Amino acid sequence: MKIAIIGGGGTLGSCTAYTLALKGLSDELVLLDVNRNLALAHFMDITTAIVGIQNTKIRVGHDEDLNHSDIVIVVAGIPHASVSSHLEMLRANLSFMQDIIRKIETCCPEAIVITATNPVDSVNLGMFLLSTKLSRTQLLGYDLNDSLRFQQAVAMELGRNSTEVEALAMGEHVETLALIFSSVRVNKQPVTLSGEAKKRIKTEVPKMLRSYTELGINRTAGWTSASGISQMVESIATDSGKVFPCSAVLEGEYGYKGISMGVPVVLGKKGIGRIIELDLSQDEQKDLEQSARALETKALLVREFVSKNG
Repeated sequence: MKIAIIGGGGTLGSCTAYTLALKGLSDELVLLDVNRNLALAHFMDITTAIVGIQNTKIRVGHDEDLNHSDIVIVVAGIPHASVSSHLEMLRANLSFMQDIIRKIETCCPEAIVITATNPVDSVNLGMFLLSTKLSRTQLLGYDLNDSLRFQQAVAMELGRNSTEVEALAMGEHVETLALIFSSVRVNKQPVTLSGEAKKRIKTEVPKMLRSYTELGINRTAGWTSASGISQMVESIATDSGKVFPCSAVLEGEYGYKGISMGVPVVLGKKGIGRIIELDLSQDEQKDLEQSARALETKALLVREFVSKNG
């Protein structure tokens, strides 16, 4: 399997490259970055780090080295510190995606594309609308971190190990996230949480990310995302059919169309096998509705960009 990482020299790209190489999830791993020397430094370091552990062939490439990639991981984007608003970030990163999607269509139109560039829901929708060759099942917006933080918060609340807990977050990445408490399991068994416990968890989940960003180090959660992306890659590589949350373009699922939103999907070698539609409680439906409405507003901005630049 050949995997290409666009933005492979940055924090998230390099963390992902290391994790994939260490797990041996690809035969060939290509790093692409506008800062070629930074990508080369990570290539040299990672190549040495896996000596005696894995035989992954790693290299720093150019656009043409995307050829025949099975999976493309897109983590390139404008630095958060260089933009002053969500809208400015969206427009800047859609411009990046316009160029990236053309390269993917030219070099590897059959590839599964995992995008972690923010705002990921809007960016994933933009990639779908900008593309003339890629289906929605090939385009996965990475938002697993939301569910991981939810899982972590539930484990803390219940005093359990995180490996015992399952928990799913849906909707818009970070901003209007919907925590699906009916999905919570401990050792595979459903758990009912009190209203007070739910309130504490709803406070704790956004606090986790806020506490991280308030450190002011201008660094994304590279290791968390790398771990999650590697799990998705493994499911694709092994055609496991495992269920993951990811931002997917909807065509009627959960009653919504024309947006990309975090939902549970069956993931395999062809990308999204199907979107799973859960029976949600009334409160969960309300939270998801709020999230979808926010994404519909942002989808108008995406469509405006595509109509002018597509």
